[in-house]
Amino acid sequence: MPALDVSVVIPVLNAGRYIPSLLDAFRTQQPDPPLEIILADSSSTDDTCQLVSDSPDVRVIPVKMFTHGSARNLAAKQAKGDVIALLSQDALPRDCTWLARLIEPFADASVAATFSRQVPHETAKPMEKYFYFTHFPDGVPVRRVKHEHRDLGFQDVFFSNVSAAIRRDVLLRYPFDEEVIMSEDQQFARDVLEAGYATVYQPESEVTHSHDYSLKHVFQRYFDSCYSLTKIFDTHDAGESARIGLTYLFKEMRFMMRHHITWLPYYFCFIWARSLGTLAGHYAERLPGNMARAFSMHKYYWD
Repeated sequence: MPALDVSVVIPVLNAGRYIPSLLDAFRTQQPDPPLEIILADSSSTDDTCQLVSDSPDVRVIPVKMFTHGSARNLAAKQAKGDVIALLSQDALPRDCTWLARLIEPFADASVAATFSRQVPHETAKPMEKYFYFTHFPDGVPVRRVKHEHRDLGFQDVFFSNVSAAIRRDVLLRYPFDEEVIMSEDQQFARDVLEAGYATVYQPESEVTHSHDYSLKHVFQRYFDSCYSLTKIFDTHDAGESARIGLTYLFKEMRFMMRHHITWLPYYFCFIWARSLGTLAGHYAERLPGNMARAFSMHKYYWD
C-alpha cells in the first residue's frame, strides 16, 4: 500500500489539560507521525491555543458555530492529508502503533473508514467499563458492509469517531450531518455503507477513553443520543430502543450481580436515569422547548 499522509483532527474546547499528552503521543507514532494536527477550536478560554502556538505541525482552526458534524467537516476541508484521523480531546492513544494500526485496513480500496478500540480508565464505574468492554472488545478486526435485502439499522452501522480514520475524499463526498445533535458518526457510517463502502473496527488500534457521568448527565446523554438516532434512522422507535436496551440490560445486570454487587443500589438508579433519558429522547420534539433544553447535554442545539 502506498504511504498515506494523515491529518489528525481534534475538535477542542478548553483542552489544555489534554494537549501535552496528545502531542507526545502523536509525535512518537511509528513508523511515521501524522503529517499535521488540526485543532478545531470552539473559542477555548484556557491555554489550549497557547500550548500549540510554537508547534509547526499544529494548526488551530476557529469554529464559530459548533456542532459535532460541522467542526469535523470544516477541519476536513482544510486538511492536507489523504486520510483524516479523528480523535476526541479526551481520548489518548495507548501506544506508538495507534495510527499505523488504524490506517492498516486502507490497503483494501473498498474500506472508507476505520475506528479504534476504546479502553476505559481504571477509575471508571463498572457500568462504564462494561459498556466499553462490550462495544469495543479485544480480538480481530470486524469488517462491516451493507447486506442486500435488508435496511441498515443502528446496530448494523456502529461506528465511533472518538478515534477513527476516514479517507478524506470519501468524507468530502459523504460529510457528517451538521444538524444532528450527536451520533453524526452513525449517520456517516450509514451513508458510506449505503454507498457500497466498508467500515472496519480495528481493535489493535487502542485509545484510553471513558466518561465519569453523574446520574443527571447519564439522563442527558441518553436523551440526546436517542433523539439523534430517531432523526438518523426511520425505524428507530421506542420499541426498537426497548428491544436493544433489554437485551443489553439482562447481560449487564448479570455482570453487575456477579462482579460488583456492592454497586447495585447505585446501579438501579443508573438504570432509571438511562431508561428515562432514552424514553424522553423519543418524544423530544413534543416537549416544550425549555424542557427539551433542560433535558439535553448540548444546550446550544435547542437555542
